[in-house]
Amino acid sequence: MKKTVVYEAETITRRSPLNYKEISQSEEPFIRLEETLPICYLCELNNTLISPYGIAFKNGHIIQESVYSMFTQNKNALTFYKKLLLGKVKRVSADCVIAHNAYYDNYYHWTTEALPRLFSIREKAPNLTLLIHEKTPRFIDEYLRFFSFREIVRIKDDEIVWAKKLWLPMHTARGLAHRLAVVKQLGHWIRSQAGIQPQKTTKKIFISREKAKYRRAINEAEVFEFFEQLSYEKTYLEDLTLKDQIQLFTNASKIAGIHGAGFSNLLYSSQATLLTDIIHQEHQQDAFYNLADAMNVDYLRIECKGTGKESYCGTDDIIVDIKQLEKYQPLLA
Repeated sequence: MKKTVVYEAETITRRSPLNYKEISQSEEPFIRLEETLPICYLCELNNTLISPYGIAFKNGHIIQESVYSMFTQNKNALTFYKKLLLGKVKRVSADCVIAHNAYYDNYYHWTTEALPRLFSIREKAPNLTLLIHEKTPRFIDEYLRFFSFREIVRIKDDEIVWAKKLWLPMHTARGLAHRLAVVKQLGHWIRSQAGIQPQKTTKKIFISREKAKYRRAINEAEVFEFFEQLSYEKTYLEDLTLKDQIQLFTNASKIAGIHGAGFSNLLYSSQATLLTDIIHQEHQQDAFYNLADAMNVDYLRIECKGTGKESYCGTDDIIVDIKQLEKYQPLLA
């Protein structure tokens, strides 16, 4: 395997959330004010097997560089042996690339984890065949139009691909973390590809989860009434095209809402100054704090009690304390 350095190791020093001292943290804080990101490579391999979920396998071993930081290496090996025995192998002789993980169909993980990997090889795209799972949400297909790949080969769940030559751009950071240079350049490039320019007029937006199946605020109507008084406009991202979402965030000055993948569009902000993340008090997750910091946007975390409807705090509905919002009104206005 040949490895070429794409990004050197770097230490990131982040700004504190605006209400850092009030955030609930365990003994090992999930808010990391300083973090070192390891070196990132572009790997070249020959005669490699690839799973539908972006795992590479060669000479009886999983290629560690293809494994997402939140996954373990060994549990993926058995699926390769099984499909080899069943003859479920699709051969591709063209130069191939993989850049997704098992969370690929989630808007956050695609936008902030797969896209940076694709961005790192964008100049090679016209000569490459992209390997990806056969089932892709509409937003992925919209994003892929920006890259002009020679071909896209879709892998079924019950098969693997044998690639004569594979280009493997590593994840640019651990899961939920971001490299400053990458997200800034990527956001600008995507805006350019979509033909979107920042406008002089900005607005404050509130991202609704009324139509979501989980992680809702049961008193969202009351929550938005508060934000509406501060001139925030409600939006339902699921009703917008990808281009409309990019346009919306490009010209947003302040962004608020219930914690959700839609905040990933902060990547396209050019004028935003504040992200207000309304979240379950037990959901110790740093994704949008890290992204906000990388985009030079202040981060405010509003912790809320869960309803207990779901056992997992990451999908449980929440109850927002309006008095807590009122406490931060000067920042939100």
